[in-house]
Amino acid sequence: MKKFGKKIVCGTLMAALALGALTGCSDKKVDGTQTVATVDQTEITMGTASFLARYQQASTEAMYQQMMGSLSGQSMDIWDGETENGKTYGEEAKDNIMTLLNQLLVMEKHAPDYGITVTDEEKEAISAAAEGFMSANSQEVIEKIGVSQSDIERLLELQTIQSKMYGPMTADVDTNVPDEEANQSVITLVRVSTVGTEKDEDGNTIELTDEEKAQKKELAQQVLDKVKAAGAEGDMDALAKEVDEDLSSTKRTYTTASAREDGNIDTEILDAVEGLTDGQVYDGVVELEDGYAVVRMDKVLDEEATESQRNSIISSRKQDLYNETLDQWTEEFPIQVEDSVWKQLTITDDVSFLMVTNTGTTAE
Repeated sequence: MKKFGKKIVCGTLMAALALGALTGCSDKKVDGTQTVATVDQTEITMGTASFLARYQQASTEAMYQQMMGSLSGQSMDIWDGETENGKTYGEEAKDNIMTLLNQLLVMEKHAPDYGITVTDEEKEAISAAAEGFMSANSQEVIEKIGVSQSDIERLLELQTIQSKMYGPMTADVDTNVPDEEANQSVITLVRVSTVGTEKDEDGNTIELTDEEKAQKKELAQQVLDKVKAAGAEGDMDALAKEVDEDLSSTKRTYTTASAREDGNIDTEILDAVEGLTDGQVYDGVVELEDGYAVVRMDKVLDEEATESQRNSIISSRKQDLYNETLDQWTEEFPIQVEDSVWKQLTITDDVSFLMVTNTGTTAE
């Protein structure tokens, strides 16, 4: 459930390089020097975890503010709502922070296996970014987050390693994609619906009569005649609107070999285009469960779409391997959270952290 209302906002985090500015308020100060979590004897301070949490909170609130930009002067309350597992969204966000820290730390642990390091040049940039953040923000804001320059540097080093790990971790992915998985066909079709648009007094849809359905089929036939006369390059959308301005065309791209199993395109349409060549129009009105269709085979093999599909499959394989590897690593070295320390930080609708840019806040 989304609620709207004014939030209390206090404190500002100013932007510095990749870092951004926040505003947020809470009377409670966080002790950032305490150890909040450990992964295989590597400790993370509360300051680092708190900074990551508040920064992600601010990013999320900025996104929602952008989405709800039309509601000027109002902010969307999102953190106090309850998820399906019974936790609030704020509590779930805290869990996600610890999951992310677990992943960052195990990637740091395995970085030497891939020859990944943080260069001196990168360390200098990280130090400058952290120093800029600290000097641009008030002591009040820094104390609310409980963050130090070294906490920020630590997080940025971990994120730098993370940014370098994806390629090496996924280098062994099989990039051979069989044609039957990659080949894409493209069709253009015009549908004429026979679904009723009126309802009876009980709210049930009134079905079209046989005569009305026959009229719909005649519309489809008129479209077909125009499309056949226009040839392969005919603008099916414009031709359909010449018959009825409410009609329109749709271009559909599908995996040639698995279209029937995918179920995204009517079987009747696939039957109609089977055997057609590029630019060929099916010589008849296709009868569907809910109407009629006119269909043209634009390209039996669309090379551009096929290459895009091939790359998409490879990308999915890489992402799957990346996720599986991270799961294995985090299972081997799970994060141990100090709940008594982590409970210092809460993410609720009462405490708002907003992103601030050089031109001002992204949200009111």
